Amino acid sequence: MPTFPLRLSILCAALLAIPFFQTAVAAAQSATPTNNILFRVLMVRSQFDYGTIFSIDVDQREYWITAKHILTGAKHPPYGSVASQTVTLKILSPDASRETWLPETFSVIDPGKDIDIIVLAPREPLLTEPIPTLPAESNGVVIGGDCSFLGFPASIAGVWRARFSEQGAWFWMPFIKHCTVSGRFVEPLNYWVLDGINNPGFSGGPVVFLTGPAQKILGVVSGYYSEPTDVVAAALPNKTVPPKKPNSSQSSPTKKLTQSSKLAAEKSKQIVNTNSGFMIAFDITYAVEAIKKHPIGPLRTALGSK
Repeated sequence: MPTFPLRLSILCAALLAIPFFQTAVAAAQSATPTNNILFRVLMVRSQFDYGTIFSIDVDQREYWITAKHILTGAKHPPYGSVASQTVTLKILSPDASRETWLPETFSVIDPGKDIDIIVLAPREPLLTEPIPTLPAESNGVVIGGDCSFLGFPASIAGVWRARFSEQGAWFWMPFIKHCTVSGRFVEPLNYWVLDGINNPGFSGGPVVFLTGPAQKILGVVSGYYSEPTDVVAAALPNKTVPPKKPNSSQSSPTKKLTQSSKLAAEKSKQIVNTNSGFMIAFDITYAVEAIKKHPIGPLRTALGSK
């Protein structure tokens, strides 16, 4: 079976023939993802869950980034820490001729306790013919500005296929969703609040802003805020029941009606938590600062003649 790096090199070889965006597009699409991030996003699976993982280069070294809770299994904060020095995850091969999950072992760089980002360093570069990386920084973000995020929502099978020539191979591709930068918290943790519907499976995916050569990675998708919504009970079918004459041992119709009204009122107070439309993305600065402190990613030059 072909190795993981080989499969990615096949993908990259096909994609290098596609022109990259070098000029800005219309302002209405100011956060349209470029090929430079689209083809660095893959689907990932741990023992706990499915999610999204993406790659950046820092100082000519390759790193992969995802949400920490995919590794810890935490469904909500606190996300804790990852104590293991290495972790093995399964990555969906981009070759869409069949569904193939490839195990890959990474060294772990944990940016800090309860920060929902984890940085992973492979043993050797997985993108043997790398697509140019995007700057990973949130400088220049405008509150109220456009953003986009990429990932693999589990609710619709997680992936779609595309090919880039009539006779070319098919590849699994991430979905793209648009968002608006709504706000930001910096204490005690640095994360962004975005107006966008985040579905399960997007966790760990990149959030980008701007487009063309100016495009940057803003953060890493973590989760969404939920809000309570009333449960609306379905109306029961009307039934005509002949009235009964009350006696001294029975409650009056008025009392029964009152009790029935109380029960209906209690049912109407039942609630369920739903997606509020506000999502959370931890600032990408956490990943870059952790990488700078622990530059263990494989160098591109280590590939030699490959």
